[in-house]
Amino acid sequence: MTNDTIQNAFDSIQSYIKELEAKIAANDQKLAETKRASESFEKEKMSATEKLKQMEEEMMELSSVYEDLKGRADVEIDLQEVMKLYIILTEQVLDGNAHMRMLTLLHGKKALMTKDELSKASGIQPAATLRTIFDLRNNGLVTYNDENQKVKLVRRLFD
Repeated sequence: MTNDTIQNAFDSIQSYIKELEAKIAANDQKLAETKRASESFEKEKMSATEKLKQMEEEMMELSSVYEDLKGRADVEIDLQEVMKLYIILTEQVLDGNAHMRMLTLLHGKKALMTKDELSKASGIQPAATLRTIFDLRNNGLVTYNDENQKVKLVRRLFD
């Protein structure tokens, strides 16, 4: 009888150890997945930092060119060409294509649209649409009502 009790206790302890080992293995797997995700985010951060640095350098060059041209009275600046340049920089360098699409849509006949309407009309995923709306809102270009999910253009930039 004592041997049975000892054997049962030993079996119970072994079972408990196996459960703990399984939990440790599951936690190790979760930790590895989290590390992979963290490394991925770090790579994205580095890429964004490099793009920002490149854009800052290009903006400094443009600023110096502008300062040079500002002092010269004989140079005529074509506003449309400057706007084309900004659009190219925004879409290609800063990856602001979604922002331009949103602003273009809101400059149409409807200056007030829902988040879903903007997502469908632009072809941008809903989560990316919301991020873009927040970016535009944070820069004072649109307002966003969380309750009815309506986006309104603050002021028309071009007609």
